[in-house]
Amino acid sequence: MLLCPPDLDSLGLYLARKSREIDLLKSCLRTPVDLPAPKSVVAAIEQKFRLTAMLKADQLLEHWSITETARPPGQAMSAGPFAFSFGYQRADLEVRGPPIYPILHRRRAGWHISTVYTGSGMGAIASLLSALLQFNDTIDIVASNDCYVETRELMTSLRSRIRVQPSPRHPGTLASEARVLWIDSSIRCSFSTWLAAITRGFDLVVFDTTCFGRSSTKIDRVVQQSVRMGTPIALVRSHAKLDSLGVEYGRLGSVVLVAPAAGKAPASRWMSELTPKIQDAMRLLGAGPILAHFPPFESSDDYAACSAIRTASIIRSTHRLAQVLSSRLPPDRLRIFQHGLYLTIALSGNGSVDEVKRAAGEMATQLAAHGLPVKHAGSFGFDFVAIEWCLDPIDRTDSIRITGADLPLNLIEEVGERIDTRWLGEFAPRAAHGTVLAERKVAA
Repeated sequence: MLLCPPDLDSLGLYLARKSREIDLLKSCLRTPVDLPAPKSVVAAIEQKFRLTAMLKADQLLEHWSITETARPPGQAMSAGPFAFSFGYQRADLEVRGPPIYPILHRRRAGWHISTVYTGSGMGAIASLLSALLQFNDTIDIVASNDCYVETRELMTSLRSRIRVQPSPRHPGTLASEARVLWIDSSIRCSFSTWLAAITRGFDLVVFDTTCFGRSSTKIDRVVQQSVRMGTPIALVRSHAKLDSLGVEYGRLGSVVLVAPAAGKAPASRWMSELTPKIQDAMRLLGAGPILAHFPPFESSDDYAACSAIRTASIIRSTHRLAQVLSSRLPPDRLRIFQHGLYLTIALSGNGSVDEVKRAAGEMATQLAAHGLPVKHAGSFGFDFVAIEWCLDPIDRTDSIRITGADLPLNLIEEVGERIDTRWLGEFAPRAAHGTVLAERKVAA
């Protein structure tokens, strides 16, 4: 039985939300387009992706004569509110545009703020770590065991110079040249533990904000705490998740450095030396942003409101999914994350990674066959529920990740009700194995 009262989030309210986002996308087009108002969830999702394709085509048509290495004299490159100046292959790229974190700029008195855009979230992290290693032989990084899996993989690959510690309690015992506290928004454990650790004498705080909305009070609290302690902070982010209205406009990442004003000598050193080294690392790693990936819709005041409402809706739907599934799964198999964007279900079978990925695809296909907005996809922040394999970073078990979505809650509940939890525990590995056997018989 569905838990959601029909008037809590009706289709009409949902379509009004989507129409506001669609109008925002349409307002950025060079040529006005007349599209019928969407009458269904599927129509709203498809219309947004269609408009996104038109926006990308507009960028190509408007700047067809500007390349990575040549542009007509005096002609500038822009995308909505973003303006760019650059030379050969964007090695000296400068970006002028709206602040990534408006809350920081409202509080910026006495702060130094520097922004570097990159081609992805991992490009931002790789450029930052490379820059840190340019003026530190060794670095101790205190990071949660369940920080973002590729971040952990990158740190481990540099283990001859980076030592990763799991506990933030005793940074004074760390012996390297630089002691870095790494706070990750994707972790399951308590956020307050890592916020409190800022007071323990680190040289730099790094905060991966990807799973929090850009106006999140958690971002404000971390920055305020760091500045209060006189500790510089680097905010790293992937903009392809929550910042693109669910349409994956392009791959974009950023590093925003924040430090107290002059008078704090260590902080000033970090700011003066680290920013240019990040820019150099971005150039040498080929991690520079693609100009066409800057979303033109950020120029509207409606953008911030639409983005915040979408994020809140995704969190609400994830909580509802967890409610529905928690009554049907053993507590140790359902894993909830403090950001509220997705949940994971640990599998009890012993299938290979390929088998579990195939199982995730079959699950998404079966749910979609019931007319539900579900896809087999490996990211989050969409207007549809995304299902994919993932590896639990702590116990290394195969899991299925299910993301919340900006959808009416009655649809979210139906998705949860139609997920066959017996299938997750037993059928998925056997089904994938059976498929492999069947393929072998056909081949024979």
